Amino acid sequence: LWFGYFFCFEQCPPPITAMGCSCASNQTEDANDLGQQNQGTIASRPAMEPVKAYEKPLPAPRTAEELIRPGSGKALAKMWDTRAKEANQSSKRNIFSKHYDPSAPKLGRGQEGYGKAPAGSKSAERAERAKEWVKEQIGLLIATIIKIGTKDPEGNHEVTFGKLFVIYQDISDTLVGTLRRARKYGCVRFEGDMLFQGQSDSVVISLSQKAYSWKHMPLTK
Repeated sequence: LWFGYFFCFEQCPPPITAMGCSCASNQTEDANDLGQQNQGTIASRPAMEPVKAYEKPLPAPRTAEELIRPGSGKALAKMWDTRAKEANQSSKRNIFSKHYDPSAPKLGRGQEGYGKAPAGSKSAERAERAKEWVKEQIGLLIATIIKIGTKDPEGNHEVTFGKLFVIYQDISDTLVGTLRRARKYGCVRFEGDMLFQGQSDSVVISLSQKAYSWKHMPLTK
């Protein structure tokens, strides 16, 4: 009996196996249908154009003026070469330099540039600022004399050095130097070459007509 049962089992497999084979067959057919649809979709797409490689355009040849334009390598090299030559010539004329050359050409008295810093240098810039500061100090001096002074018979303001010295103690410590520069510019008049506190207190300092048209006057409120 048991032998017959196993014989029948081998000859007739259970229904689940047949169902499993049927499902697998259906899945295979669906996959084939899907593959055919995808192939049709791909075939219907337009062909893509090949990508071209980027070609960088060649720069145009530069002219001689462009090669030495400001900021270029040749322009910087030329600038530093010029500065080196100028420094070399300056050191030959400088008595304190180890490169001093007594036979080097020098500017004589009366020649243009004698006793002045080279144009465009930092020394020339500082000298120009100092000159402007002196003119401003002369303007402050003129304004102070007009404020505290009295008028002479000609109508110009005047004040004694002693009174001006006391007032100027709270203004500046360059009174004597400013007075001398103001007289050199023709803005004030006084006797003597140098003024001293106590000794020159009675010296009268008067303004000239040029002082009233001085351009570097301080701003008044």
